[in-house]
Amino acid sequence: MPLTRSTGRSTLVQNSNQSSRRNPSRQSAAPASRAGNALSPSTPRGRGRRVFGSPPESDSDTSHSDASEFRSTSDQAPGSPSRRRRSTRIAAGHGSRAGNRVKRTSLLAKVSQNLSSASRRDKPKSKSRPDSSATNSPSKRRQTATQSKDEDDAPPVGGPDWSDPRIPYQFWVDVFLYARDNGADTPSAHWFIQVATSCKALSEPALTAIYRCPTIRHASKARRLAALLERCPTETRFNYRRKIEFLHIDIHVVPQGIISQLVRPLTRLRELIFYTPLDQPPYRELDSHIRWNYLEDIFLALASPSDDSLAEQLAPTSLKSWEWSGRLLGGYVANINDIVQVHQVPSFAQITRMSFTNFQVPSLRGLQQRPENNGDDLQITLEDNAAIDAMADAIAQLRHLKHLVFESSTVMTDRLLPLLPKDLHHLELINCWEIKSEDLAAFLLTHGNSLRALTLLHNQSLNLAFLTILEEACPNLRELRMNMSYFRHHDSLNDADPMYDFALLPHQVPTWPASIHLIDIEHIRNWSVDTAKMFIQSLVDNGRNLPNLRHLVIKTMLDIPWQARATLRSEIRPMVERVFLRKVEPPQDNMVIQHKDDTREYTRPRKRKRLSSSTSPLRRSGRIEAHTHDSPRRSRRDNKLRRGQAGRGMYRVPDTDEDESDMSEESDSAASDVQQSPTADEPAIQGLCNTVNIVFDNQKVRELQYSMEDFLADDDESSGEEWDGDEDEFDDNTIAF
Repeated sequence: MPLTRSTGRSTLVQNSNQSSRRNPSRQSAAPASRAGNALSPSTPRGRGRRVFGSPPESDSDTSHSDASEFRSTSDQAPGSPSRRRRSTRIAAGHGSRAGNRVKRTSLLAKVSQNLSSASRRDKPKSKSRPDSSATNSPSKRRQTATQSKDEDDAPPVGGPDWSDPRIPYQFWVDVFLYARDNGADTPSAHWFIQVATSCKALSEPALTAIYRCPTIRHASKARRLAALLERCPTETRFNYRRKIEFLHIDIHVVPQGIISQLVRPLTRLRELIFYTPLDQPPYRELDSHIRWNYLEDIFLALASPSDDSLAEQLAPTSLKSWEWSGRLLGGYVANINDIVQVHQVPSFAQITRMSFTNFQVPSLRGLQQRPENNGDDLQITLEDNAAIDAMADAIAQLRHLKHLVFESSTVMTDRLLPLLPKDLHHLELINCWEIKSEDLAAFLLTHGNSLRALTLLHNQSLNLAFLTILEEACPNLRELRMNMSYFRHHDSLNDADPMYDFALLPHQVPTWPASIHLIDIEHIRNWSVDTAKMFIQSLVDNGRNLPNLRHLVIKTMLDIPWQARATLRSEIRPMVERVFLRKVEPPQDNMVIQHKDDTREYTRPRKRKRLSSSTSPLRRSGRIEAHTHDSPRRSRRDNKLRRGQAGRGMYRVPDTDEDESDMSEESDSAASDVQQSPTADEPAIQGLCNTVNIVFDNQKVRELQYSMEDFLADDDESSGEEWDGDEDEFDDNTIAF
């Protein structure tokens, strides 16, 4: 595909809410905490975080020193590798989970308040002379002593005793990491600082949640962080060097001269990413030139870290995740062959996740300077093949690689796919135009046995035809994510249409592996109604063979009349929910259960007395009675009528024996129908999915997909009263058409 320059930078301004977000492909596979993991709001460019100084060492001044140390960062939002989300997920139509932040903040605030009150109770009280009038009587003194003892033994109000020393430090760290990484609205750094300065027990866990992946938004904050890391850990209250494990640096924000100062002291660094917003959606600035390259000082800092607190020589920093950008090649790392040499150093020996962004073949990069008809097609092909082979060689140097990401790269072709390692657990292909379904199917048949996750986002030439061999090629696959929305290559031209004729044909029936946990396919288009029904029916028919499925999301666009689409939605959605959705009944309140038990105890003798009354008919038939009580086909309405008619005749006296025989035959036929109900047409009920979302609409796919939540006010209050009619009822000038 031709790669041309954008006509201007206006796209980044128009899509500021989109391009400012970090990409999920740039996040490490290793979770930041054990407490939880989940989707985040957009943040300003670079997703930076303000950095703070260090407090004094005195324990008595902990609250004031921590507050002064981190006062300048009260308006920053904590960053996290697991919270970075691709901006195009806006098009997925996910609603915001309002109220999560309020509940989580109020809960942790209550915990902090209990800890503060507990610390105040532990302080020695000043000695004062008791009131003699209040304790002059021996009985009153005994009563006062008993009350004080009961107050001391009473549990704290509002929950368990959070000041209990048996609660470990790691527990609080997991709590704050979960509060930071989960929910639609994450708490700001100012909230974490308030928690850290409110109680000594929560000080270090709250700061750990901030420093695990610090966000640097300004150059001044980057310098302050570098100065803090250069200080000896014995001079600060906490060892900030060992708290930073993920570092994401925006090359437009952090000065290049202090990067080595930031990297060298971080002995526990696991992920290091240098990125530019130009490599992010909407991907229309891929050919822009930047005067920034990978310096040799960065790799020297990784090879020889320093820690003043340790006397012995430290081993090289062992990274787990790294990202290369083809835009930043030059100087020390000039081309892909130099990447091969870098991958052989000890700092990259334990890499488990590698990402390649904006790596184009030489023929595409020199397309504008090359004459149109030069007759050098063979030479161009040889250069492209050499670049692809060098990329495969660079990947082969990573012996422990499990997670591979290619984003906006034309080097990812049908020639590179067979050269990839066969023990990959997670493969991500994002905005790679050259990948087709036939190429991916051939790769999965030879390399898909060990795949656990497959992420395919915005690949313009990739349809769903490879799903026909998914069960055979990927028997251990757990997650399948696809987003079939695409980006325009030019600002003034709408060239974001799919490069395939059909997403799937009616005879191409998908197959699903039994190990699948998550299926998320969004923005399917260019298929017929029969194909859509066949696709959904393939999931329903294999419900009994998908015991591990917990998340099912299918969103498609059908260009049919709205009546037909509504009918299709009413037929398919209840069927899928009945087969896959988990039925969860909330537990009953203890008071409600106790009230029911008490009511049952009081009403049981009365019911027994009413049933023993002589209001039953004189003639009874055992078969009719069995039919009345045991027929499984009776409706809820009949049950309510029978319960409401307690005390009246429950047995109908048949007029003749023929009627009785007819009723017995009906009961026998009903019982036989019930026995034969689980036929082959009835789908098996899986009933284990926590999320089932089947969407059929005709909404056109756009880069920025707006929903109802985008037009709601920030506050919960209503924007105004609803209009209920014409206020000028008595206006004579009103004209009615």
